[in-house]
Amino acid sequence: MSSKVIALTGSPGTGKSTLARLLVERDIHVLRLEEVARIVNAIQTSSDMNEVETNKLSQWDWKENHHCVIDGHLSHYCNIDCVIVLRCHPSELRIRLERRPDYGPEKVASNVEWELLGGVWSELVDLRPKHKVLEIDTTGQKIDIEKVIQFIIGDNETDASIEETISASIDWIGAEDATESL
Repeated sequence: MSSKVIALTGSPGTGKSTLARLLVERDIHVLRLEEVARIVNAIQTSSDMNEVETNKLSQWDWKENHHCVIDGHLSHYCNIDCVIVLRCHPSELRIRLERRPDYGPEKVASNVEWELLGGVWSELVDLRPKHKVLEIDTTGQKIDIEKVIQFIIGDNETDASIEETISASIDWIGAEDATESL
C-alpha cells in the first residue's frame, strides 16, 4: 500500500476540524495546515494577522509510509493525492460562523458568499482537475465516517476526478432560499 496525502478542505465552519478529530479517533494521521505552513516557512505575519503564502505549500512533501490528511481550508494547495471537500448550506453556515467570537459581520458575510459561490471548487478546478474528490454536505452535521475512511484508504480508481465531478457538485445558488443567507 502506498501512502496518500488527502486535502480536507472547505469554507470555514463546514466541519473540517470536527471530521479531522473523527479521523484521528480512527487512527488516520491528521496534520493541521498551519503545521505544514510552518515547515515550509509559508506564514507571514502582518498587522497581528497570520497569512499563508499558498505558493509555498507545494514545497512540503509527505515521506511517511501511512496516509496523511491535511486539515485546512487551503490544504488543496499542498502536494496532495486526492481531496475531501466539505460543504454547508449558506444559511446554516452563517449561524455557525456567527457563533465564533473572532468572526465579525464582514468576515461572516465573506465566508458565506464564498460557500454560496462554491469558491473551493473554482480553486480545485484550476489547481487539481485530475485529482479524485469526495464532496460531503455537512449541513445536517451527519458525516458517513465509513465512506470517508473508504475514500482515504481505498484505491480511488473508481472515484471521479474534480473535472468529472464539478457539474454534479452542490449548487447552493440553485437551491431555494440559499441567497437569503447573504
